[in-house]
Amino acid sequence: MREHTDTYEALARRCEAGARDLEYEADNAAEVLAGRAGGDRLDPQQWAAGQRNAAQAAREYAAELRAEAGDQPTARLNPAQFAQAERVALAAELGGILIDGRPSAERIAQSSDYTGHNIDRELWLAGTHPAQQKAAEIEATGKFTHVAETIDGVKQVPFWRLGGPVNESTSTRDTARADRDGDEF
Repeated sequence: MREHTDTYEALARRCEAGARDLEYEADNAAEVLAGRAGGDRLDPQQWAAGQRNAAQAAREYAAELRAEAGDQPTARLNPAQFAQAERVALAAELGGILIDGRPSAERIAQSSDYTGHNIDRELWLAGTHPAQQKAAEIEATGKFTHVAETIDGVKQVPFWRLGGPVNESTSTRDTARADRDGDEF
């Protein structure tokens, strides 16, 4: 019989598998970065430290899931818990980051008068847009740091880094562009 994918143990295993992949990338940083566009612009040691930090966060989350499950590892998570655990597992599987889609979603919502996407505007104003929900799920885990960098004067696509920055200078919060809840959009 096939195991449910929304159990404490299933999500914990995904987090650990992602952590192993992150550790592999950290151990082979120069090789991994050489195969990526723009990889030559990154310091392999600093990047590897970030991957290790993400791996540690994924392992910690897996341990938290198992501790919460106690003697019922095949118990199913409630929808909110599952959404949060899914974000951590997905980030671990995708190199330790998740893209923040709120800036583009907000621009689409603001331009809906011109494009006819009124549902985007309604969802955004209600705080229920999928990009806003994703952000809430990610932030609720307590395992991510939001990164909004400007490199050579160009604003980069904002993202969440699993495990947080290696040092504080890698996370440059743009307080001029914060929404009313205080988190960057």
